[in-house]
Amino acid sequence: MKQYLFSFLLAVVALACSTANASAQGSKAPASSSSSSYSEIWDRVQKAVVGESQQKTYQNPKNKAKVSVTVKDLDWSDITKSGASLREAFKSGFGSPNSLEIKDISFGPDFQNGAYFLSFSLPEEETTKIVILDVAGNEILNEEIEDFTGTYESKVNIPAAAKGTYFLKIVQGFNLVNKKLVIE
Repeated sequence: MKQYLFSFLLAVVALACSTANASAQGSKAPASSSSSSYSEIWDRVQKAVVGESQQKTYQNPKNKAKVSVTVKDLDWSDITKSGASLREAFKSGFGSPNSLEIKDISFGPDFQNGAYFLSFSLPEEETTKIVILDVAGNEILNEEIEDFTGTYESKVNIPAAAKGTYFLKIVQGFNLVNKKLVIE
């Protein structure tokens, strides 16, 4: 496993370097821009290895309890630590050249209704499937919408007071995105 991870990281660095070299050769930029291109390369490598992440903290107006919600890219360690059913459900999203373009993803508690709320936007129109699983591989949400485009909004049956890790998979046509939802 470590050998595959090392090979993957090496491939990512090589791709980032070749992209930076190609763009640098195509422009007559001053020498000082080389440090910014290395910074861009590092940012690309870090994003490929660690992924993107957003964290928000919410406070329940009734009891002042705080809930922290993190939405981050799913990575290999999440899959290798999980059970076989979860691994099977999400394995097709890694290394896929057809990553789904998703905008404005939001996942947070709805304290008034005692659940969570999921929303995101998709610019393309196509059949869309949304799945949320818990760490045991149990389905929390499984919805398919024909010819969907625009903003998706839905209540998710996770109690607002619950803490845990969940996995989100959104598939539209042959494109998909996997996210890890952490509630603390």
